[in-house]
Amino acid sequence: MTRGFAFTVLFALVSAPSWPQNQDETFSGPHIDKLIGEGRYQEAYDFIAAGVQMSNAQQRVSATYYAGFGKFFLEVGRPMDAAEALKAADRASAQSGESAHFYLREQAAYQLAQGDCAAAASTAAKAYRESSYRRVKDIVLAYCRSLEALARLRSGDLQRAEKLIRETLRDVPKDNDSEPLFASRVLFAGCIIESHRGNYQEGQELCRRGLEVLEKKKIDSRDVSLADLAMAESYFLSGDLARSREFAEKSMEHTAKMFQPKHQDTVAALELLARVDLKEAKPADAVAHAEAAVDMAMAVFGKGAGGTKGPMQTLQAAAKANAK
Repeated sequence: MTRGFAFTVLFALVSAPSWPQNQDETFSGPHIDKLIGEGRYQEAYDFIAAGVQMSNAQQRVSATYYAGFGKFFLEVGRPMDAAEALKAADRASAQSGESAHFYLREQAAYQLAQGDCAAAASTAAKAYRESSYRRVKDIVLAYCRSLEALARLRSGDLQRAEKLIRETLRDVPKDNDSEPLFASRVLFAGCIIESHRGNYQEGQELCRRGLEVLEKKKIDSRDVSLADLAMAESYFLSGDLARSREFAEKSMEHTAKMFQPKHQDTVAALELLARVDLKEAKPADAVAHAEAAVDMAMAVFGKGAGGTKGPMQTLQAAAKANAK
C-alpha cells in the first residue's frame, strides 16, 4: 500500500479540481487532518488546492488552506515548501482575522522538524491555547501538547517534557481508531520521552499502541516511519544497538517507498545510524552515515538551515572519533 509520490507543482501554481459545495474553512481543517492521517496524500493535495483556487476566485485569502499545504509539504518531505506555505498562512490569518489555531499547530511541527525547539515549544503552547478557545477535539489538544513536550525534551528540559506527556497521554482514549494521526503521534511522543526517562519497555508499549491504531484502520502512512524512528531511539537509549539499527533502517526503507529517500525522516534515521556506529566503535561507518545525513539535510532543509545542525554535530563527533 506504499506509494512513491513525487509532487513537483508548487502550491501557488496548481490547477485544482472543482471545490466541493457547502464546505468552508470550519470543515476544511479537520478534513485535511483526516486525509493526511489516513495516508491519502494525493486526495489531501487535491482538496487543499481546490480550497486555494476557490479562495482566489472569491478574492479572499484563507489561512486554513495555506496551513494545510504547510502540513502536507512537511509530511511528504518538503519542509522548504512547507515554510513558504506557512508564511502565506500567517499573512492570511493577519489579513482576514481567521483563527490561527490550525496554522500555529503546523508551524510548531515545522519548527520542531527544523530543530528550533525553543520556538516550537512556544508555538505549540500558543496552538494549545488557541485550540482550546476554539473547542477542538481533546485528541487534537493532546497532539498540541505532545509537540510542546517533544520540543521541551529536545531542549534538554526532561522534567517539563515528562509532566506534559503524562498529562497528555491521559487524553488519548483506549479506543482511538477514529483519530489515527493524532492518537498515534501522541503515543510515539510518549515512547520517546518515557525512553529518555529510562522507562524503555513502557515507552515501547506506547509505540506499539500507536501502531495498532494504524493497523486496525489499515493505514499505511508516514506514521509507520515515525513509529520505527521512535522505536529506534528507544532501543538506542536502552543500549540495544542491534534493534536500534534494525528499526532505523526499516524507517528509511518505508520512507523511500512512501515518498522518496529525500525526506527529513531519512535525515533522522541516518543520524541515528551514525550514533549507533559510534557506540559500536565503528567510526568510519559513523562518518559515512553522518556525511549522508548532512548531505540529505542540506537537500531537504537548505544549506545553513536549522535542520542541518544536528547532523553536522554528529558528523563532527564521528570525524573526531575516526581521527584517533
